Amino acid sequence: MMKGCAEATRPHRIKTVVSLNPVMVDGTGMCGGCRVKIGQGIKFACVDGPDFDAHQVDFDDLMARLARFRPTEQAALRKWEESCRMRVEGDAPVPSTAPLPGRSAE
Repeated sequence: MMKGCAEATRPHRIKTVVSLNPVMVDGTGMCGGCRVKIGQGIKFACVDGPDFDAHQVDFDDLMARLARFRPTEQAALRKWEESCRMRVEGDAPVPSTAPLPGRSAE
């Protein structure tokens, strides 16, 4: 959706800022999980962002990087669903096919 907004505003030269939420492991930029291509450079969302000029973000690279973590995120969600004891008796578990919070259901 953010890519769509950026592409809709680009021809009209409307300043557009996006807030990115890639995987952030350590919050210091050392792990590189939140690396984002911005213009000709590389930024880390955890320390340099999370807000960036939408017209400078390489969304194709960002989406490819996020897709790389999807199987691990889904496995972690399934493990949490099996072990979470916060459910009230009779509540149905969240289906593991549901998109993770903050992620699109591509």
